[in-house]
Amino acid sequence: MSAIAAGIGRGIGRRGLPLLLLLSVPGPWTEASTGATPLTQAEARILLYVSPAGQRLRDRGLDIAMELQTSEKLNQADYYYFWVYDSKKRSNGSVTVGYYAVNKHTADLWDTETKARISSELVSGVQRIVRESHHIDQTTIAEYRKRRF
Repeated sequence: MSAIAAGIGRGIGRRGLPLLLLLSVPGPWTEASTGATPLTQAEARILLYVSPAGQRLRDRGLDIAMELQTSEKLNQADYYYFWVYDSKKRSNGSVTVGYYAVNKHTADLWDTETKARISSELVSGVQRIVRESHHIDQTTIAEYRKRRF
């Protein structure tokens, strides 16, 4: 008998092995069956900060700020929602830059007014880092990208 088999016999027991193997197989007990973890609010804010809208304001010597939006009408289980505005609030009109959603499970960034997914070279780079740190793979993205915001 091999050392591994002997260890199994003494450790969890031969009857526990099938249960251990079953629990190690992805299933409904793991998020998107991949072990992915959701983004934090801080990571969602970083994605918004590096967005093209934020960059446009910084190019003009301004900056953005954002406020988390909450409402029973919003899908807060899957998204963080933000009102993004000119942080200096120096405007003759509205200080609003836009309304955005960040998918907690995919790191996708959405403009909620135009219903368009937002991307840029910088956003894609940050998404790659965030997705890797949260074990977000293509299976997870395919499952959660379909969810309405």
